[in-house]
Amino acid sequence: MKDRRRTDTSKVGPGAKIPVLIQTGDGKYYVSETTTGGRTDGKGIKYVAVSGHLYKNEEYEDILKAGKEYFTLKEAYDAYVEALADPKYDAVRDTQASAP
Repeated sequence: MKDRRRTDTSKVGPGAKIPVLIQTGDGKYYVSETTTGGRTDGKGIKYVAVSGHLYKNEEYEDILKAGKEYFTLKEAYDAYVEALADPKYDAVRDTQASAP
C-alpha cells in the first residue's frame, strides 16, 4: 500500500457514486459504493461527505451488504483500487491527491 491516495470529495461534488473502503467496529473490511452528500458544518461551512446522511442503521447495513467483505486491510485495499479502476469512476480518480 505504498501509493496511498485519497479522493477529494469537494472536487467530486454531491450526488456522485464513489467506491469506499469501510472498516467496521468489529474489525471487518468492506468495499462498497456510496453516493456523496452535501453537508454544512456547525459554522455554516459547506462540504461534501463520502455519503449522504444515513438516518437509520439499516441504511449503513445496506451499504455493507451491497459490497464485499474482506478479512485483511490489504485485501480490501487491493479490491478498492481495482474498483476505482472501473471506467465509471474516471471523474473520481481525477480528483485524487496523495494522502498525508
